[in-house]
Amino acid sequence: EPLFRSGPPGEMESLLDALSVTYTRWGRTTCPSGAEVVYSGIAGGAHYTQVGGGTNYQCLPEEPIYDDINDAGVGSYMYNAEYEVTQFKASDVEIQDDVPCVVCRVKRKSSLLVVPARNVCPSNWRLEYAGYLMTAHHTHAHPMEFACMDRQPEAIPRSRSNTNGALFYFVGGRCSGHLPCAPYKHDVQLTCAVCTV
Repeated sequence: EPLFRSGPPGEMESLLDALSVTYTRWGRTTCPSGAEVVYSGIAGGAHYTQVGGGTNYQCLPEEPIYDDINDAGVGSYMYNAEYEVTQFKASDVEIQDDVPCVVCRVKRKSSLLVVPARNVCPSNWRLEYAGYLMTAHHTHAHPMEFACMDRQPEAIPRSRSNTNGALFYFVGGRCSGHLPCAPYKHDVQLTCAVCTV
């Protein structure tokens, strides 16, 4: 029996149109060409000094919607996220600027892949954006996930205030007895690529 049966005209097109993937573009307010904005917002996460709470960055919508408030209290907190690096090439983002984000949707794609240590995609995959691998500082009490920050990041206007909530630092390889020194370079910023197919 054939894997795919032919159906009415347009049926395959309808199935293809139903496929999509979403991803967060860290450090930007717009999606790349070919992707649509689901929503834009501000990056947030747990405070870098806290030992509990979530371990992933969140792209928080610009306008939250709350349910009925109750007096149950909270046990964890969400903070803004800041760039903790002095400069990005090809960008005027500065240390202490708050990090924007945008959630993007790409139609007619079924898989999403974030490739660390490369700024290009595997063969037959489409590059959505490339950038730098970032996360919390290795000495901080609160670990965070690795995130692919756009190579040309933006900042939230008038946000430089050093509130030190969730923080983004460049990630460098350690090749002295850890990663292989060829081809990895010691303490050089690792790149990343967000890819779809």
